[in-house]
Amino acid sequence: NYSVDYRRVSLEKCTREIAYELLSKTGEHEYRKFELLASNFIDKRITFVKESNDIILDKIKSKENFKLDERKEVAQGIVAPQDFLNQKSAEVLNNKIPVGSGIFNLTNDEVNKLNLLPNELKLIKPFYTTEQLCRYYGNISNKLWVIYTDSSFKNQKAITPYPNLKKHLDLYSDIITSDNKPYGLHRSREEFFFKGEKIISLRKCPDKPIFTYTDFDCYVSQTFFIIKSGRVTLKYLTAFLNSKLIAFWLKNMGKMQGHAYQIDKGPILEIPIYVPDNELEQPIVDLVDQIITSKKNDPLTDTTNYEKQIDDMVYKLYDLTDEEIAIIEGSINGK
Repeated sequence: NYSVDYRRVSLEKCTREIAYELLSKTGEHEYRKFELLASNFIDKRITFVKESNDIILDKIKSKENFKLDERKEVAQGIVAPQDFLNQKSAEVLNNKIPVGSGIFNLTNDEVNKLNLLPNELKLIKPFYTTEQLCRYYGNISNKLWVIYTDSSFKNQKAITPYPNLKKHLDLYSDIITSDNKPYGLHRSREEFFFKGEKIISLRKCPDKPIFTYTDFDCYVSQTFFIIKSGRVTLKYLTAFLNSKLIAFWLKNMGKMQGHAYQIDKGPILEIPIYVPDNELEQPIVDLVDQIITSKKNDPLTDTTNYEKQIDDMVYKLYDLTDEEIAIIEGSINGK
């Protein structure tokens, strides 16, 4: 157990004069002494939070009544080191194949050119990126596909029934580094997570957290995490996770890279989720439906009004005062 003398400059740019102020504890900066008790931080990150935020964070934590299951309800996307051919790998292949050609990830044209058999097409799954996956709304019209071969394809006999896929992957056998090479994805993940209703969480968000509701088969890379649960209404959870209250929580208690949110599995699991009774949950679900419908008709449509209503409802669920809400809003807006 020990004390930490914590001092922080909140300004974007620091001058020599400000550095002197920090050392002498003068000026309008953040000064705080933290008493760290080791028992409180076993297997947890240490975070330094403003005193004015402590009460709000404790209040948010106290309302928690639901925890996501680490193994059954949250998973990272597919890891495929060789998705497309890069310059270095092209040189290994004597530049016989153009840079950017699909290896495990393919465009529509590349899929068509392979002349795949019906059983081979069953291994070609719709693949999605940030181009289709936005806050709340996911566009079902994918532009890419993934050859979804699991660890069983480490046994080279497994590819025999798929001659055209074998021929394609054989072109890249010298540069495929997958643990399940040459025919299996490095980490395919459990297919259960990619099918049906789920929430897709973007791992690195430059501005604010991005959680996407999808109810169609949606295969994604390790750029994303997937949340899939039958114990909670996923449209409600999508709204809850996209709310300013949770952005505030993640900004203070999660991982940040500068102003960017890094939403890894740990921060997702640590979010204090509150699931209300159905009569309080349904109005939020209805607003999510309106956002998704609006975005489906026009992905660029402004849904700020709906999102503000969701924020206000979530604040009420946590019994926050006007003053506490103002602190959250100011923090999220960078003030």
